[in-house]
Amino acid sequence: MAFRPKSKGNYVFSVFVWLVVTVLLSVQGYAQVPSATVTGSVGDVSGAVIPHAQISTKNVAATVARNLAVDPAGFGLAPSLQVSAAEGQAPGVDPLMPPERELAMKIKGPFTLAGVGDILIRHPFGQLAEPGFQNLVKHLRDADIGFANLEGTLIDYDNFAHPLGNGLPKGVLADLKSMGIRMVSTANNHFLDSYEAGVFETIRILNAGDIAHAGTGGNLQEARAPAFLNTPKGVVGLVGVYSIAYPGFQPHLVPGVDEEPTPGELPSSAATYRNGDQGGRPGANVLRVTPNYSVSTEEMAALRKMRDSVYSHRDEVPGAVPPVLANEPKDRLSWLGQSYKVGGKPGEITYQMNSGDLTEILRSIRNGKQNSDFMIVTIHCHQNNYVYQQYGFDHEVPDFLAEFAHRAIDNGADAVIGHGVHTIRPVEIYKGKPIFYGLSEFAWQAPQSSIPQNPGGEATDAEARYRPGSEMDRLNKPETLENLLAESQYENGRLVEVRLYPGDLGQDQSRPLSRRGIPLMPSPEMAKRVLEKVQRLSQPFGTKIAIENGVGVIRVPH
Repeated sequence: MAFRPKSKGNYVFSVFVWLVVTVLLSVQGYAQVPSATVTGSVGDVSGAVIPHAQISTKNVAATVARNLAVDPAGFGLAPSLQVSAAEGQAPGVDPLMPPERELAMKIKGPFTLAGVGDILIRHPFGQLAEPGFQNLVKHLRDADIGFANLEGTLIDYDNFAHPLGNGLPKGVLADLKSMGIRMVSTANNHFLDSYEAGVFETIRILNAGDIAHAGTGGNLQEARAPAFLNTPKGVVGLVGVYSIAYPGFQPHLVPGVDEEPTPGELPSSAATYRNGDQGGRPGANVLRVTPNYSVSTEEMAALRKMRDSVYSHRDEVPGAVPPVLANEPKDRLSWLGQSYKVGGKPGEITYQMNSGDLTEILRSIRNGKQNSDFMIVTIHCHQNNYVYQQYGFDHEVPDFLAEFAHRAIDNGADAVIGHGVHTIRPVEIYKGKPIFYGLSEFAWQAPQSSIPQNPGGEATDAEARYRPGSEMDRLNKPETLENLLAESQYENGRLVEVRLYPGDLGQDQSRPLSRRGIPLMPSPEMAKRVLEKVQRLSQPFGTKIAIENGVGVIRVPH
């Protein structure tokens, strides 16, 4: 299911010395090897090649050191330096930092992680005494770590003197704490709902409330950096990621109803690195992916014919675009801002991850694990698998998401939690670590206005928001009103069991609007239906889920 995307342009550097030793090098470290063959590539943060990069190695006291020089306009990265192992020498970054020790889970006693997906709370409800709510969130409270994706900006409305787009009241902080949520990701498509000032406001409120957070910041160094939380059982790290496909395509429920993208969905939502007194734009830790749309051979020919017809007018204008390459691949075409390829099911989408983003994110994960005892990686992923399926209804795993999750675990993640898609996706156990590809929304309330009537119309604000074909109507479907609370139990540094607790956001449409979107324990019939769906979705990944008393149970043998 997963695929390894082809790298873009690379400069490959080779240094031949006495012996050949396999070691993966990071930019900050050095390899303790007497001699080596080094190959790798250098690119800037967008994945482009740095034109004047140089890498040198020195053999000093059995140490291979290296220096990276870049042209002044670029940022220096060494994404994939590798050294091949000599006979009889085990791979490793550094004898002082062996990955089998540094990237392993270091908490040996019993340890429980409880994770949920998106939380979008407009009016705090954490004190709700209803047993169906309290019995569900009890699993978050009882865990050593409770995690959620904070889907929006926290705002102190009384003191926030900046433009307000779409915020969550600061009282949500008390809800998070009362539910047992101690770590959140802020990297998602709603983090810019109140613009850049809202990013800093959210960070300020979370810091004041002692909620560890990752995924956004004043620059890319901050957004990409792992967050840490000290617990009685050890230090827990977190890296938050938001995948953006651009250009992308997300079909809606009713044709003709145009929905403007939120600011967080735009390419400009990515934070940028601070380099001296240059750069440093606030934003998210973004993983950019490029969609490739599958077409038939006949459809490709028609697309190319249309492109060639338009390009035949090149000589009619000054500064015409370059001509088509003579050796243009016959099975691929980039046209009108989209990429097409022959093969697969027509309408299917595959994705290519930006190599620069991927390299830096994996390095942040590895760095986070080296400085913590347990590492969580979370990704907000909206990407669909098919152009003919409405956004938010796709239960399948995009190819890049599976690859990213595997690579994250290879670099030290002890659990990977996916969210953003509004639906439930499969569960996989990879190398003894859990991957939750999509837990759906844990709490979701529609915007509620204090204005009693929608200005200029007869409908109330709520009636206007839930009009047929609206975004609220599109998301108010059975597929998007179910979720999972995932509990991972570890002993002796190993995952031993995963328990999946279904949640109900009002799937049967019987709740009033004021209670819609609050997670409650489902009926036995709904729990069975949700868990059987997860069983079916997870089978291709080799995951066996037993259903016991309305709970999905995955036992991990060792």
